[in-house]
Amino acid sequence: MSENLEAVLEAALRLPLEKQRQLAEQLLSVTNISDEARLAEQAEWLAIVEATSGTIKGLDRETIIWLAEDEELCGY
Repeated sequence: MSENLEAVLEAALRLPLEKQRQLAEQLLSVTNISDEARLAEQAEWLAIVEATSGTIKGLDRETIIWLAEDEELCGY
């Protein structure tokens, strides 16, 4: 079950920002919370999406080379 949830969350993170917003709105619409709480939660989620959008980056070339050549990490 948790593997399926992780796969869904990873797929959601690969969506464009606008699609992530739409998904958040859809998820909020099916939960059983008050309108006021839903709006507050939605604002919080959208703020997180906007704050983190584009901030996750892969490893740079030098780091990849260092990891590949590091003797302590060899074999892992």
